[in-house]
Amino acid sequence: MVVDIKIVMGHNTFKMRAFCCGLLAVILTSSAAFAALDLSEIGVGARPLGMGKAYVGLADDASAIFTNPAGLSLNKNLNIISMSGVMLGDVNYILLGASDSSPFGKLGVGYINASVPGIPLTTLEGSGPSLEARQFGQTDYNSSMIVFSYGSKLSRFLRNGRGDNIALGASLKIFSQGFSGGGTSMQDAAGSGMDADLGMMWETNRWMNWGLVFQNFLPESFGGKFAWQRNQVSEGIPLITKIGGYFNLLGPTAWRQNDRMKLDLAVDYEKTSSTGRPGVFHLGTEFWPLEVFALRLGIDQKPKATESGVGVDSNLTAGVGLCFAGFAFDYAYHQFGELSENATHFFSVGYRGVDRAKEKEKARAEKKTPTIPLPEVVAKPELKAFPDVPEGYWAKKPIEYLSTLGMMEGYADGEFKPTKEITRGELAVLLVKAKGFTVGKEIKVKFKDVPLQSNEAPYISMAVERKYIKGFPDGTFKPDKRVTRAEAATALSRFSGLYQKPKVNSPPYPDLPAKHWAAPAVAATKETGLFEYLGGKGFGPKLYLTRAEAAEIISKTPFAKKQIEGLISGEKE
Repeated sequence: MVVDIKIVMGHNTFKMRAFCCGLLAVILTSSAAFAALDLSEIGVGARPLGMGKAYVGLADDASAIFTNPAGLSLNKNLNIISMSGVMLGDVNYILLGASDSSPFGKLGVGYINASVPGIPLTTLEGSGPSLEARQFGQTDYNSSMIVFSYGSKLSRFLRNGRGDNIALGASLKIFSQGFSGGGTSMQDAAGSGMDADLGMMWETNRWMNWGLVFQNFLPESFGGKFAWQRNQVSEGIPLITKIGGYFNLLGPTAWRQNDRMKLDLAVDYEKTSSTGRPGVFHLGTEFWPLEVFALRLGIDQKPKATESGVGVDSNLTAGVGLCFAGFAFDYAYHQFGELSENATHFFSVGYRGVDRAKEKEKARAEKKTPTIPLPEVVAKPELKAFPDVPEGYWAKKPIEYLSTLGMMEGYADGEFKPTKEITRGELAVLLVKAKGFTVGKEIKVKFKDVPLQSNEAPYISMAVERKYIKGFPDGTFKPDKRVTRAEAATALSRFSGLYQKPKVNSPPYPDLPAKHWAAPAVAATKETGLFEYLGGKGFGPKLYLTRAEAAEIISKTPFAKKQIEGLISGEKE
């Protein structure tokens, strides 16, 4: 889009052709003052653009530098992003960013530049019928922004790992904008300024995140402004508030579990402090039919001028992405307004790092998987037996299976003690082993009543880190405290990744009212059959869980069930 804008300077009137696109509007007034421009409002990476810029609750790569700095802490790897595009065929747009971990949190630095070369300058000469425009030169427009960002989990500042599901972040932004060339007519037509962003992210559960960003929140009195050289005029930069949600609908740990595909949905709402500017929405989806390939669609709403005032453009976006060995290659198509020639193509190349947990799982799977994808018949191992678990005992098979697989151990005297009540420490060990995780020497989550040298310490640390079980507000874990059935149901629901309703309308069991704190978790575990052995009787929420009950329940979870099936079939995949 090309517009002619008049500039009045002394006794002369000049005309300048300015290229405008969405938020990239070079606004000149009769006093030749320009509008300050936050370039992150235009584009922040091809992946977010392909999703309609709905990224406040999802930001998990270097794009977080420009969208929500709190998201930097979601990815512990070195992150790099770069993007380029030519908007409307005239505006060159470049973005660079990188972030990495430090001893005190994740640090990031970013740079964005938009430029328009060779803008014609004309002057109006004569009057009346003889009035005509004459070009006397040209100028180059350039706008840039440098960003310094920081993000960290709240648990870094609290004791005992509390606040691990909340992340905070901040960004300092330095702006510069103006024209070069054009002789004395454009002299000092430049300015600079600064502002800052605040961000927060809240992981409410394994498949849902919420984000909140206050963009350009500094008031003018604290330095949040843009100053122009020509007339020494300074202006504030409008505050933009964004709130967004990210929903992992399909995937290995999603709302609906699927080990092969992944589907995400993101929704943002944005409101600017500028008077008369309406709130807008951003909507985006990202679908991974393969582990290395993604498809994206979105709607990016932007305010627009209309004959009746200010309206809203709903710009369609789309994109694809490739991710291999930590490297990402992304493409985005973005519509700007109703004109098809305003559509812009963006390309990003970056590095997101390798998901170490996923790689470890893959390595373990590869060790177990033969090169020929056929089941390998192996000798069935002899099941471990215990003198205090006789023939006909109701939980004999689960106890033997889990003991043979190394998930549960017997005692030094050779007994299993099936009726012994399980402790919080024993449950933590069982949950971690049942998932097949390998614990190391590093203990990230520490408790004052769990000695670092104890055998349970690394298992407790991992179980708490993965949110299967929690510590207490006083900084203790109470590893020897017995576990009630209600507490066990809550931990097992998290462990199994079950969907819990916020509240249940009817009692899951006759002795467990719908208003009970554990009712949603108990209902979820009952629905999947984990407490099937109770036979529809009362639940007994205050009864302590025995080791035999724990073996029976864990044997029904998908993770243990698969290993048991391989054990009894004599096959390994």
